[in-house]
Amino acid sequence: MDKYICLDIGGTAIKYGLADSRGRLFNKDSIPNCIARDGVDAFLEQVLGLIESYQKYFKIQGAAVSMAGMVNPLTGEMMHAAPHFPGLTGINLMQLVTNRLHLPCWVENDVNCAALGEYWLGNGKGAKSLFCLTMGTGIGGAFVLDGKLWPGSCFTAGEVGQAKLGSRIHWEEAASVTTLVEKAAKLKGVDPTTLNGKIICEQVRHGDKPLHRLLRETVHQWASGIACICYILNPQRVILGGGIMAQQDLLEPMLKDSLKKELIPLILDRTTVTFAGLGNDAGLIGALYNFLAREKRR
Repeated sequence: MDKYICLDIGGTAIKYGLADSRGRLFNKDSIPNCIARDGVDAFLEQVLGLIESYQKYFKIQGAAVSMAGMVNPLTGEMMHAAPHFPGLTGINLMQLVTNRLHLPCWVENDVNCAALGEYWLGNGKGAKSLFCLTMGTGIGGAFVLDGKLWPGSCFTAGEVGQAKLGSRIHWEEAASVTTLVEKAAKLKGVDPTTLNGKIICEQVRHGDKPLHRLLRETVHQWASGIACICYILNPQRVILGGGIMAQQDLLEPMLKDSLKKELIPLILDRTTVTFAGLGNDAGLIGALYNFLAREKRR
C-alpha cells in the first residue's frame, strides 16, 4: 500500500498523519508548532525531523503539506508568510524536504488544501465549481473549478478576507471569529482569552440576548461576503469551514435567513451553501489530493 506523510501546519499546532492514495488517514497526531517560541530554523528542523521519523518505520512515497500563507505552488516558496509564521517569507520548504530527505514534496496554502479535501472526499463531492471559506483567526477562501484550484495570476486567488466589500475595513476585520470574540469580550467585560466561538454559541443557546444579537450581526456579515462571491463567481456550491462551523445547528438558520436578504432568488435557489464535512482532516486530505494531482501532471 502506498504511504504518504501529510502535514497541516498551523500557527499553534502541526497536524500530521499517514495516508494511502485513496485519502484514508491513519497514525494521526499533532504537536505544538515551535516557530513563535524558537524561530524559523527550529521550526524547519521540527518539520523535517517529523517527516524523517516516519521514514525510519515506513516506506514513504512523498510529503504532502498544507500551510498558512501565500505559497507559490509551483516552486514551494513562501511568498508572504502569515503573521503567526514570523520570518518564513522566502523560505522554500518543498525544496528543503526534497534535498535533505530525498522525497517528492508539494506545498499548498491551507485554505486551498481544505477546499481540495472537501471537493475530493467531503461536502464538495460532485460539484463542478465550489468556493470554500474558512472562518477563524481571519477569513480565507479558495475557488475550485472542475477539480482544480483557480490560482490567480500570482497564486493569491480567494484571499477574500482582505477585501473591503464597500467598507473601510477588511472583511476579516469585520467578520472573523477573532473579531467576534473581541466584541463579545468587550460586551461582557471579560478577557478575550476566556472566550471562543464555541463558548459564545453555547451562551447564545442559554439565552444570552446581547450575544445573540452580536452573533446574528456577524453571521449577516458572512452572508454579505458570500453574496459578493456568488455574484462574481456564481459557484455551484459554497462550503463553510473553521472550528466555529461545528455549531451548524445554531448558525445555519441565521445564515439562510441573511442570505435570503442578500441574494436574488435566481442565485439563492441554485447555490448550495453547506458546512464542511471533513472537520480537522480537510487540510491533510486536501494536501494529499494536491500532491497526487501534481505528481500526475509532472
